[in-house]
Amino acid sequence: MGGIRTRISIWFFLSAGLVFFSVLPALSNQIVLTSDDQFDFASDLMNKGEYSQAAWEFKRFIHFFPEDPKVPKARYLVGICQFRERRYEAARETFSRILSFEPRGPLATQALFMTGETFYEQGLLTEAGSCFEQVVEAYPHPEVRNAGLYRLGWTRMRAARWREASQIFGLVEEESVLHSSSLALEEESLKGETLPYKSPAWAGVLAGVLPGLGHAYVSRFKDATVAFLLNGVFIWAAIEAFDQDLEVLGGILTFLEIGWYTGNIYSAINVTHKHNRKLRTDFLESLEDRLDLHFFTAKKKSVGLALSLRF
Repeated sequence: MGGIRTRISIWFFLSAGLVFFSVLPALSNQIVLTSDDQFDFASDLMNKGEYSQAAWEFKRFIHFFPEDPKVPKARYLVGICQFRERRYEAARETFSRILSFEPRGPLATQALFMTGETFYEQGLLTEAGSCFEQVVEAYPHPEVRNAGLYRLGWTRMRAARWREASQIFGLVEEESVLHSSSLALEEESLKGETLPYKSPAWAGVLAGVLPGLGHAYVSRFKDATVAFLLNGVFIWAAIEAFDQDLEVLGGILTFLEIGWYTGNIYSAINVTHKHNRKLRTDFLESLEDRLDLHFFTAKKKSVGLALSLRF
């Protein structure tokens, strides 16, 4: 009887040993990952410009550590990564959720500012201006408010509201890092009122008087030559057709010439608008934008939780 018990005990310990050694490799592959580790990993990816992967890692952080105090910051940085990828609609949706859940939270100001920045990058100046105005009016943080004023000034300049832009730049406080740039832009923006624009209406009149003359008005001499020769050929051909009693052919050529003639006027007006837009764009590009968006991506450390992950 004692021998049977001994054999059973030996068998039990051997079995337990086999089970232990079989799970040991799995245990050795288990990595303990803290919330700080995951957050820092995502942040490092973002700093390296790997925005898509960084956004994914921030989302993993939110999933595995939903109670961590850095979760709101992680959500915000997901939006920053989307913004950096020029996925402006997705970034706007992310920032909008932050504003919906925490309209007065510590990240609300930055989320609202970055919402305006998405509109600004897309050239939606009315929507961008509205966001920056809210930043200036609703939030007391001085540097964010000054950044809102600064970007609002740029929004007004891009809309060719030069004097209003100058006044807004003048409101940036002396203590702000943007003050020196704003001081220069306060004066430079007024030069936009003196840009040598061409009159689209006058270009149309000139094109009506002589095809091609409207294009020459804005120094589009190749287009002017084409318009002059094309209209001249059709006018000459139509006259010749009527002189030879080819009324049907003359009528067709006249109909076509009316289209070319009208198109010449429309084109002259259009290229003048393009000329003015290029003039404004070149002027704006000659100015220096000193706004540093890194102010809106600075991270803060906080105590983390721990999570075991198996890979």
